[in-house]
Amino acid sequence: MRKWLWLLLYVLLAGVTFIYRYELLAWTDLNPSIPLLIGIAALFALVPVIPYKFVIAAFGYSYGTTTAAWVCWVGTTLAALLVYAGARYVFRKQARAYLDRIRGLNRFTNWMEAHPFMGVMSLRLLPVVPQTAVNIYAGITYTPFWVFMAATAIGKMPAIFVFAYAGAQAETSIWLSLLILVGYLGFMSIVLLLFRFRSRKKV
Repeated sequence: MRKWLWLLLYVLLAGVTFIYRYELLAWTDLNPSIPLLIGIAALFALVPVIPYKFVIAAFGYSYGTTTAAWVCWVGTTLAALLVYAGARYVFRKQARAYLDRIRGLNRFTNWMEAHPFMGVMSLRLLPVVPQTAVNIYAGITYTPFWVFMAATAIGKMPAIFVFAYAGAQAETSIWLSLLILVGYLGFMSIVLLLFRFRSRKKV
């Protein structure tokens, strides 16, 4: 019963966040204190009602690269910790039983558990992978807490900095901002291809 209560609370939080998403972003402009910014950044990472890359870019536009990057980095790392803990300590048994029934994921899960740091960090670097899914997946597999946190903290840095910088540049040159994003996505596409090739060789 307690598990369903946690799920219900999360759904309610997601609903409220979705309804008031624009008001929450506007609130940060009226009260630009660092604790509030970190709290809003963590909330949007915890409840991804808006693609988080847009949140980072919006913070970069409003507060500059440095402030936006480290605020979003702290906020999203805190959110990752909460989702990981929920998956690991609340839903792990049921989720792991479901995961083991999906044959296509068995090899990848085995590889992830054999190389947890490289696995989590690689998934963090890939912009096409939903980060909430990474948090849940790490929680229900045998990924040690400190390994998860270290890989998460390091793996999130490049994308957060790039999108914060792109958002900061949008005020002066929207084309430069778009060029930065296209260049980053192109580079990460190459990384994705290399990651898939390497994973196939190891499984």
